[in-house]
Amino acid sequence: MELLFEARTNLSGFSGHLNFVQRKPQVHPEPVLAPDTFVDGAGVTIYGSVLRDGGVLRMWYHAIPADWDYQTDMSSIAYAESTDGITWSKPVLGIVNHGLAPNNLTNLGLHSATVFIDPDAPPSHRYRATGCGYKALFLSHPEITSMGYYTAHSPDGLHWMLDTTAPRWHSADVITSIWHPGRNSGLTAMKFSPRWMRMGRRSIHTATLREGVYSDAVSALYPDEFDDMCAITRGFHTCDYYGIGMQAAGQATVGFLWKYWHELPYTGSSASSFALYGTSDIALVYQPEPGGRWLHMPGRPVFIDHTELSFARNGWINSASGVVEVGDEHRLYFSGQPTSHGFGWTPEWKATPKWVEHIKTHGGSGITFASWPKWQLFGFESDPEGEFTIDLGTLDVPSALYLNYEIIKPDGCVTAEVRAGETTRGFTDCTPLTQGSIGERVVWTTGATLPTGPVAVTLRLENARVYAYEVRAVTA
Repeated sequence: MELLFEARTNLSGFSGHLNFVQRKPQVHPEPVLAPDTFVDGAGVTIYGSVLRDGGVLRMWYHAIPADWDYQTDMSSIAYAESTDGITWSKPVLGIVNHGLAPNNLTNLGLHSATVFIDPDAPPSHRYRATGCGYKALFLSHPEITSMGYYTAHSPDGLHWMLDTTAPRWHSADVITSIWHPGRNSGLTAMKFSPRWMRMGRRSIHTATLREGVYSDAVSALYPDEFDDMCAITRGFHTCDYYGIGMQAAGQATVGFLWKYWHELPYTGSSASSFALYGTSDIALVYQPEPGGRWLHMPGRPVFIDHTELSFARNGWINSASGVVEVGDEHRLYFSGQPTSHGFGWTPEWKATPKWVEHIKTHGGSGITFASWPKWQLFGFESDPEGEFTIDLGTLDVPSALYLNYEIIKPDGCVTAEVRAGETTRGFTDCTPLTQGSIGERVVWTTGATLPTGPVAVTLRLENARVYAYEVRAVTA
């Protein structure tokens, strides 16, 4: 569906008392996947992906082996699957030999590796992956030549080959990718760390995959002074962007931004200091159209607050690369750990043995999820009444309009007026929408089919919230 962002250029005619709002998700309070084997005994983190594939939920996650020394990043990518997204199994794959028993490791061998399905690719490349590689990585892919972001392909999501032995993009270390159906392309977001606002700032660049070819990366989302003000109000010093999960929404994209709140002291070279210590939350951003500017919600509210999670209250959270649909809800899987970024590390970025053992003994990391009704992330809320117009463009075939909405107070409803050339169907002709729905058809006394040609619809909200809309062709 097309989410109703405040910045959409096809919205106009605002009147009455309307507020642009962001939904708060429900957070599953306990981990649904935890460290319980040798290959993930030191921790699990969703530097990875969750996809629905053939009726099964499939997860690729970072497994932190019990023998990892914490001196370099790890690249051990494990696999799990589930039918309900709550109870997960870790199938024995027998692909990577590590430890004394068979395990669920794939041979992807990249740091921050995420997976998506390319429906247009040949069978050998149906599964695509991106990740960071360098030779010093723990369990690194053997064909890596130098540091950077790599791409890979697989026929089954378990047995992987690098697309090339040289990196596609020269940066490090967090990269996420999804398939974007509305744009019929892959969308990749990666961390670059330029000198920005007088220090090294982690920032987001994006690239696309079309017809099997990845584009160059372009700058997309940089932290600014207001982010630093938000950090100060939360008791930190400054802020930057550690990574981002994404969700395709029509032609638009929603971003689940990992906001890294910095604590002092900074570390790094004398030429450009980078923050080492701090924690994270997840906030929403959005891109209304392909290639457009990424925007924040007014005030930049937090979407998932690490302090509300029992097993990460003083630590760190980060999300999967994308959102998965389960029944009538969307889920964003994310991981939490009770220790902050840089915990037990010296200002020279070296882990100390004492605190490595502390993390292994008391780490308590886990993967859980946040959920919300499908396509209900942003919307317009009336208090009590308000109207706005959606320009639906030129409709070439008979179509119907579906709304995603909810009623927030008694006596609430949504009605619509449609204008197409000389044709008008008024509010009084519309059957009021009163129950709340993730996708209910709008009906007038003369029917539900919209005329062809240029069409505009005005929505009248009374004690209601409208999140999204969709125009669907009417079939005989």
